Amino acid sequence: MSIAAYHQTIAECDDPRKIEYRVFLRITLALENNRDADWRSAALKDALWRNLELWNALRADLLEDGNALPEALRAGLVSLSFAVNRNTQRVLRGEGGIDLLLHINRSVMQGLQGAAQGAAQPALELATEDLSYGT
Repeated sequence: MSIAAYHQTIAECDDPRKIEYRVFLRITLALENNRDADWRSAALKDALWRNLELWNALRADLLEDGNALPEALRAGLVSLSFAVNRNTQRVLRGEGGIDLLLHINRSVMQGLQGAAQGAAQPALELATEDLSYGT
């Protein structure tokens, strides 16, 4: 994900939760658009790398001492970031699909919208299960 994408998103809205939601939305839509693509597809790989870059940036932020999120939520999201990393590697090796990645992103998006208390909980549970989900 480029800095230009962040600047474009910031220009559209200034609430941090809305910014994060829009970034997740754009990347999740790119993943969904390539859901049926062969694992060697350049477009799928681009969407996967953008998603991985987002999750790596989130993990770095979550691990900062000044992060204001509750510790349990931070820990759960860090665990999800590692699950995203593992599942992305599987997809890039042609060993699975992207359903788990889509589920995780959608759950986080619901949480960012405040759709339900603990909306990310199902995704947190999936992070500890076998990542063959959706293959």
